[in-house]
Amino acid sequence: MKKTVLIVLFSTLCFSLFAADKPTKPDQSVEAYRKAIEAMDAQDYGKALKYSEDAILYRRQRIENQINTVKNSLSAKRVQAAGDHFTPVLNVLDNRKETETADIIRYYIKKKGTDYFEDSVTNLLEYLNNSKDFPEAHKIIGDIYKLEGEYQYAEEYYTMALERADVLDIPDEKYEILYMLAEISRLEEDLPKMEIRLMNILAEDNNYRDSALKRSMKGTISSNKKDSMAKFFNLYRADSYNCINAYNQLAEYYHDAHRNDKALEFAALAAITSFTRISEILYSRNSVYEYENLEGFMQEASYYDDVIEWASRNSAWKSFNILASYATEEGYKNFSGELLRVIARYTPETYWQRDAVLQLERLN
Repeated sequence: MKKTVLIVLFSTLCFSLFAADKPTKPDQSVEAYRKAIEAMDAQDYGKALKYSEDAILYRRQRIENQINTVKNSLSAKRVQAAGDHFTPVLNVLDNRKETETADIIRYYIKKKGTDYFEDSVTNLLEYLNNSKDFPEAHKIIGDIYKLEGEYQYAEEYYTMALERADVLDIPDEKYEILYMLAEISRLEEDLPKMEIRLMNILAEDNNYRDSALKRSMKGTISSNKKDSMAKFFNLYRADSYNCINAYNQLAEYYHDAHRNDKALEFAALAAITSFTRISEILYSRNSVYEYENLEGFMQEASYYDDVIEWASRNSAWKSFNILASYATEEGYKNFSGELLRVIARYTPETYWQRDAVLQLERLN
């Protein structure tokens, strides 16, 4: 008898261990999306389009199945009696051996956090209803149509991706979509629409909305004293890093429209935001680094290839030159001259170094 009991217990334990180690069913939508990215990298746009469409289909099917599973479990009287908070509902589901539903709920709690759903199963279901789309896959399709010059279709897919930006796994990717829409407007030579779309990037930007910051920066530049450039980079900081490209593009847009005051405002935001971000990286890399002056800042930045590359990709080095150029045009030559001398000698990017030399020649 004891032997039989031991065999049963051992069999039960083995089954439990097997069940615990059993891999969850792979997410076909994620697998298809990864294949789409690989195809894009290989410039096989036909495959990328197919895999993106598959990802969208699989995501919808997966979420709908999850919603039905959760709803079926919640319809039971014992589960309803547990209320709407996660812990009592999960306790009942565990007692009823409704593992699939409990796993779904726990997966999204782990992904987003209890506070995101306000500890509410109802809110989680609402989130699932809004998660049937796959905005990352829509974006890839938009990228494909943009590359092929089909701007209308690209715009449609970018817009679809943007409408579901709240379920992006990487929230900041919405900025890339907004930049793509602005780029389409530029390619179609619809500059007023480009302006609107660039301004949409700044919709949640506290630094752009900070009138006191912009006024103070302009005041320091326009004081045009010998030390105004040094004061500018000592006094101000701005952390809207996703907006650097938008600042630069808007600065150039308003400059071309002869709205020089606006151009200088955006150029100042671009430069100080670029400076702030690079400074943060330098502090994280070198524990003994302290900002003393712009010369030392640029020398320190030149030691890190990835910092130089990030600054190039995000138009950070360009922002310093644009600020100097527009300050010169407004007559603030002491400010621009000091800035250009530093750029001409210390900036780590040759193109903008040469541009600074040419600006200095014209300044003198």
